[in-house]
Amino acid sequence: METFVTDAINIKTYPLSENDSIVVMFSKEMGLIRGIAKGAKNPKSKLGARMQSLIANRLMLNKKRNLDIIKEASAINPFNKLRYDLDKLTMAFYAAEIINTFCNDDDKDKTQNELIYNLLYKTLENIQNSKDKTQITLNILKFQLHFMNIAGFGIELERCLKCSKTVEGDALFSIQTGGIICPNCDVDQVQYVKLHKKIREFLITLSKTPVDKKTFYDDLVNDKITNSCFNLLKKYIEITCNKKSKALKVMEAAKVS
Repeated sequence: METFVTDAINIKTYPLSENDSIVVMFSKEMGLIRGIAKGAKNPKSKLGARMQSLIANRLMLNKKRNLDIIKEASAINPFNKLRYDLDKLTMAFYAAEIINTFCNDDDKDKTQNELIYNLLYKTLENIQNSKDKTQITLNILKFQLHFMNIAGFGIELERCLKCSKTVEGDALFSIQTGGIICPNCDVDQVQYVKLHKKIREFLITLSKTPVDKKTFYDDLVNDKITNSCFNLLKKYIEITCNKKSKALKVMEAAKVS
């Protein structure tokens, strides 16, 4: 029986039987993997607490044809501060949900897997250490930009999609195609949103700066800017994957009630 060790972040957990759970994880080496945590729902289980969603573990697994068997788990980072703030927890689940939607099981691209693992890990750290809602949204905004770049769906913010010229001033952003057109090009039937030059420069800076590094804008932005940009990218992501976020729906329902 082949045994392997990997670092992985729990994406979600669901029941398999009275005592066992299935855990969906994103592995640093193998991308999205699924494993059975036997006895995880037993209060005395050594695996139980480590199988919760949004925990980074060093795992030992037995390789199986369909579902691997999780033999051992040692917590690397439980991201505990996420669990006491609804906004933090929701945005953390949203990031994990995007990865689960776009990534494939057992993807062999090790370089991309490591980039995504590190991005999620740093994003969860950034969110749990955020001081206010503006910082939380700013950090998930950085995640949106960087993940879509890694996944091959990065947005074009510098050159016009129609004439390929560099855009200097304001532009129109297409939610459907994830790019801008300049004021000189004709608008077609695609839905466009006006994108101010300063907002475009803000998004370009975030997309080119590692998520664990501060930018010039980090201490300048406010809720209005971060929420507007987040919602714009959220719509683009929803159109790209043809799926709406369950995590955000839960947050909206909780706030209404």
